[in-house]
Amino acid sequence: MQTALFIGMYPNKVSPYKNIFFKNLIYAMADIGIDCTVISPVPVTKYLKKTLMIPKHEIQYSSSGAKIQVYFPRYISVSSIQIGDFNTEKISEKMFTNAALKIAKKLDKNFNFVYGHFFLYGGLAAILIGRKLKVPSFLAYGECDFESQVKRTYGVPKPKELEGLNGIISVSSKNTKELKDLGIVKEVPIITAPNAVDLSIFAKKNKMKCRKQLGLPINNFIVGFVGGFIERKGYKLLLEAIDSLDGVYAAFAGRGENSPFGEKVLFCKSLKHETVSIFLNAIDVFCLPTLSEGSCNAIVEAMACGCPIISSDLPFNDDVLTNQNSIRINPTSIDEIRDAIIKLYKDADMRLKFADSSYETSKRFSIKERARNIVSFISSQIPCD
Repeated sequence: MQTALFIGMYPNKVSPYKNIFFKNLIYAMADIGIDCTVISPVPVTKYLKKTLMIPKHEIQYSSSGAKIQVYFPRYISVSSIQIGDFNTEKISEKMFTNAALKIAKKLDKNFNFVYGHFFLYGGLAAILIGRKLKVPSFLAYGECDFESQVKRTYGVPKPKELEGLNGIISVSSKNTKELKDLGIVKEVPIITAPNAVDLSIFAKKNKMKCRKQLGLPINNFIVGFVGGFIERKGYKLLLEAIDSLDGVYAAFAGRGENSPFGEKVLFCKSLKHETVSIFLNAIDVFCLPTLSEGSCNAIVEAMACGCPIISSDLPFNDDVLTNQNSIRINPTSIDEIRDAIIKLYKDADMRLKFADSSYETSKRFSIKERARNIVSFISSQIPCD
C-alpha cells in the first residue's frame, strides 16, 4: 500500500466546507487503497477562541470505511497586507510551513509522496517537507489566477523553493498553459486533471421530489446558481438578467456577506455539500457567469445532475463545456446572460438535449477515476530505488 502525506487548507469544525473538494479527493484516494495522512495548520489569529473547537488530531473515515489521519497544528497568520514593497503573506506562508513541517517530522511513517494543495498554504510547504524527509513531492495547481493569488502577494516562488518538486497536477488546460508560459517549472512534468465529482452523490433525481424537499414551487422555471456570493462569480449580473424576464425565477445556493434577494429570488441558502445535489436536481438551468476559475467543481456537479449549463466563454471552461451541453457567454454581459436564459426557457427540446449531453459528459469526471489518474501519474514520477 502506498502512503501519502497531504498538506493544505482542509475542512475543520470551524470551517467545515473550506476546500471541501480537497477533502473529497483525499477520501477518493483512500478508497482506492492509499494510506492518507493530512496536515492542515490552523490560523489561531483568524479563529481566535473558535480554535479550541478544532482537535489537534482526529481520525476520519470515508463512506467506504477507509481511514484518514488528520492533524491540525496551530500557526500565527499575519494575513496578507501590503506594506510598501513587502507583503505579510510571506510571513504567514512561512508560519504555515513551519507548523506543517514540525508535525511531519514527528510522524512515524515512511511516506511514498507528499502532495500540496495549491502553491501557497500547501504546495510550497509540501516541497520543503519532501526535501526534509527525502520524499518525492507534488503540487496541485488549482488557483484561478497566478497573478492575483500568488505573484501579487507572495511573489513568484524562487527556484530554491521549487527544488525537489517531482510533478504538478494542473486542474485545467488553461492552468497548464499558464504554468508553461510562466516558465518557473520548465523541467517539472505536468498532468492536466480537471476537477471531478462523486457520481454516487451527484446524480439524477426526481425533480418534483427535490422541489418539494426544498420548498420550491412545482411549476416555475428556475435558474440555479451555486457558489460564493462574491463579485467574481457573477451572481449579481445573473439576478439582474433574471429580474427583467417574465416567468423566470432564480435560486441561489451559497454563502457570502451580500446575499441576493428580491421578488425573483425563490431560494437563497447555504447548503451542506451533500444537499447540493438535491438543489441541482430541482432547477431547470444552471447558470454561473464566473470571471475566473481554475476548474469549476460546481459546473461538473450540475452536469452530473443533468442540468443544461450557461457559463463563461473563457478558457477555464474549455475542458468541460461544449456547444452540445452549454451556452457560453461573456460573463460581463447582462444581455448575453439574459439571451441565453431566454433561449433555454423557450426551447424545451434544447434544454433536454443539453441536459442529456451534460449528464453524458459528466461520466468522464468521476472523482475516483481522477484519483486513480493522479496516483498513476505520481507513481510514474517517483524515482525507482
